[in-house]
Amino acid sequence: MIFVVKIKLNIMKHTILSVFFALALIVNANAIDKNKNLNRETNASYFAQNNFEAKYQDAKNVVWSNVDGYYKAAFTLNGVKKSAFFNAQGEYVATTQYVSGDKLPAKSLEKLKKLYKEYTLGEVLQFEVDETAGTSAYTSSSGDNTYYFASLRKEDSQIVVKITAQNDVSFFRSL
Repeated sequence: MIFVVKIKLNIMKHTILSVFFALALIVNANAIDKNKNLNRETNASYFAQNNFEAKYQDAKNVVWSNVDGYYKAAFTLNGVKKSAFFNAQGEYVATTQYVSGDKLPAKSLEKLKKLYKEYTLGEVLQFEVDETAGTSAYTSSSGDNTYYFASLRKEDSQIVVKITAQNDVSFFRSL
């Protein structure tokens, strides 16, 4: 009788341990699945990272961050510092890089100097948009989705202007 009770207790212990072990595996599997979308080490989704790696295979020094709901990858490609942006679904949206003022289209630069002659040209950010990304504010019917944002300074003010591929120059915002 005592022998039967000991066997039953051992079976109960093994059953309870098996149940706890199974629960631990289930909880761990769920945690891994939930974290699949966001890599805590890089602050970017799994899909954004895969799309980035497919688009920029030779990128170096990649650093991920979150900016206004977008995943941002700052990186170096062929010695040039760039940033690529991906939406919440991990789809590519745009790439930016700082360029010198002489990289602006000649007509745009001429128009900029005429409209803002009292200002000095500062930093210029080149902004290339993926036309399929649904960023309608930055897509062009001409098919050229490259824009420039130039900072302009004068004595006590600083502004940013937007320059389109069609050489349109417009006020964007004050700084």
